[in-house]
Parts: sequence; structure tokens; C-alpha cells
Amino acid sequence: MTDKHATPSKGFSAIEGPALIVTVATLLVIFLAGSFLVQRGYLAMLPHVMRPTAWLAFALFITAFTASSIQILYRGTYGRWAMKNRRYIGLSFALVHFIHAGLVLSNLAFTEASRTAPVLAGGGMAYVFLALMALTSNNGAVRKMGAKNWKRLHKIGSYYIWLIFMATTVPDLPITWPLGAIIPLVGFLALFLRIAAWRKLRK
Repeated sequence: MTDKHATPSKGFSAIEGPALIVTVATLLVIFLAGSFLVQRGYLAMLPHVMRPTAWLAFALFITAFTASSIQILYRGTYGRWAMKNRRYIGLSFALVHFIHAGLVLSNLAFTEASRTAPVLAGGGMAYVFLALMALTSNNGAVRKMGAKNWKRLHKIGSYYIWLIFMATTVPDLPITWPLGAIIPLVGFLALFLRIAAWRKLRK
């Protein structure tokens, strides 16, 4: 979740900076409010909003997770935009994912849904990393922590969150196939891009 000073080409139109977070937040509010009205209640809407919010969170996470790798492997307009706005993409991911957590916890608290203790512990640790990464996504935190420690936190946190996404989707593939395969496939493709970029830099 960091900024890189790169300028997108003049022909590239995209939402940038804090406006990206505002846009994501606005779309999320519209979606949740619409679901509440259509389903006529908070509890009734929960089954219809948990998965879409998880998918949106994953899309934002993967965008931030692969930003530098894509720019290293395929320099271009998208890579420059993603690198420039990676901090805001990451913060947008944090926003959506914490809203998703609130929906999941509501579902557990007010319905008969349940999660095993290992699942709750593993997911909870992902949110601890996410909170730390969001709170340190600023230049002041980089200076106080030191660039090396800051990078270590964000790298470990990113890979742990990636692991949780995979661990919570791969086991369900026999039930959720074929749509359920999208997150694992994209997740492993993202990992492949990270490895390819790392190998390119080592040459």
C-alpha cells in the first residue's frame, strides 16, 4: 500500500488518489442500501451481500498485490496508474473488507450460521495485519518504522491475506465450481506474476 511517483499517460482517464476511496465507499453504500431496501431488512439482506463484498475486496486486494509486478513485467499505462494509486487501492480494500467482516459477524451473531475456531482465528489474524497495514499506509509511518521494517510488515501481511483468501476458497471448489474457481485462479495467477517479477529483477 504505497505510492510511486509515476504519471499516467495523458490519454488515460481513471479515478485517482483519495477520490478512489470515496468512489469505492459511495458504490458500497449504494449497493448495501439498495440491498436493504430490496430485501426489506438487514438480516434478510445478509446472504445477498456477503459474497459480493468479499469479491470486491478481493478484486481491490489483487489490484494492489500485483501493481508492482505488472509494472515490472509489462510497463504501461495501467501499471503506472496502479503503482501511483496502490496506497489508495489498498485503503479501499481495507474499507470494503472491514465492512465485509461486519456483515459476516452479524450473520454469525444473529443467525444460525457458524464458523470453526481455526477459521475465525485465521481470518482474525488477517484482519490484524490489514489494520496494521492500513494504519501505516502513510509517509509518516514509513519514516518512524524505517523503510525496511515497513516493507517487511506489508510484505508479510499481503502474503498472509493472500493465503487466507486461498485457504477459504480452494477447499470449497467442489461445491462452488465453476464460479468459485475464479478467486483461486486469479489468486494463483497473481502469485505467478509476483514470482516472475522477482525473477526478472534478479537477472
